[in-house]
Amino acid sequence: MEHPRIAFVSLHTSPTAVPGTGDAGGMNVVELHQARELTELGFAVELITRRSDPELDEVTELGPGLTLRQITAGPTEIVAKSAQEALIPLFAEQLANLAPRPDGRPPYDLVHSQHWMSGVAALPVAHQWGVPHVQSYHSIAAQKVGLPLSEGEPPESPGRVEGEALAARESELLVAVSHAERATIIERCGAPTGRVAVVLPGVDAEMFRPRRSGEPPWREGLDPYVVFAARLQPLKAPDVVVKAMAEMDPQMRPTLVLAGDGSPDFPQYAQTLRELVAEHGLDQNVVFVGSLPREELAHLLRGAAAALVPSYSETFGLIALEAAASGVPVVAARGSGGLEESVRDQVTGRLVDSHRPQDWAAVLTELLTDEPERARLGRQAREFAAGLSWRRSAEQLAVHYRRLLEIP
Repeated sequence: MEHPRIAFVSLHTSPTAVPGTGDAGGMNVVELHQARELTELGFAVELITRRSDPELDEVTELGPGLTLRQITAGPTEIVAKSAQEALIPLFAEQLANLAPRPDGRPPYDLVHSQHWMSGVAALPVAHQWGVPHVQSYHSIAAQKVGLPLSEGEPPESPGRVEGEALAARESELLVAVSHAERATIIERCGAPTGRVAVVLPGVDAEMFRPRRSGEPPWREGLDPYVVFAARLQPLKAPDVVVKAMAEMDPQMRPTLVLAGDGSPDFPQYAQTLRELVAEHGLDQNVVFVGSLPREELAHLLRGAAAALVPSYSETFGLIALEAAASGVPVVAARGSGGLEESVRDQVTGRLVDSHRPQDWAAVLTELLTDEPERARLGRQAREFAAGLSWRRSAEQLAVHYRRLLEIP
């Protein structure tokens, strides 16, 4: 019997890149790991994305039942996310032109779009083919009615709010990565409650694991150090942790490792952070390491005293789960959406009630001066993360796919 064919559509990023700390890194990790596990559960999955490198092949076999397809739509180069809305019609046209199967059936049995732009492009194509459309947002429009954007954030793409609402109205299923995101999809996008399912992400608990006795450090001379791993942009709030370092007693101040690249949408922000570091006299305490491969990110995390996630908004916070699997307590911002589901306050880490640098400095000082407490939180973080595997995540997704496809 032929395996059901699933299309994972991702207009704005290549699923094979799987950056540790780059743009849409968490989205890529979720997409690729779920796809790999779905092939083990009896599905054939094709990852469809816009070609951003002319040297890439149109079709690449990534493994049994798993294929990457690059669609040429617009320039074959990386385009800032804020400029990609203009590429939606061309991407949709090229998607619709994919050849049917030899027996005349559509190329896929189900289309699962990742992020709103992919949904706007793929939704009409899926319905043209007569197959179910599933939507994952990964993030929802930042501008909530009546509330300003966080400082430094640009306005949303003009069509984003309506595009998200369109996907909410017309998709057969919407998949949220947390209960917080589910509530946001229903409240802000008008989705029917019965069509929004929560499928939690997973973590590779073999790659992200605690440091072993005698294992060499990630880099000599940094201990103790804390890690911020995310794209360097205002929404992720790396400035908060830099300022928190300045508030700490110099005798207690750890090294802060900032792992992540700047964003094409914020070309000056990384330089602004460097200037902030210099302004506070922290040049010897802050290390910029750029985006890291997944294996190196795991090595970095497992030696950290804490992982810091001060984001103003997260649908889940995959880096928090990866740090937890590494046996590292996570310090995160309370009220930031899904972070309260990936970080258990006083159990796997600490939630800070504000973005005031003084409050972050106080929490970091408490953790750094209490090694037994850090060890307790680290053990419990590892136990928590061990229950969230990628196989479990894919199994939950497969239940919904089979229901939509009416297969046992």
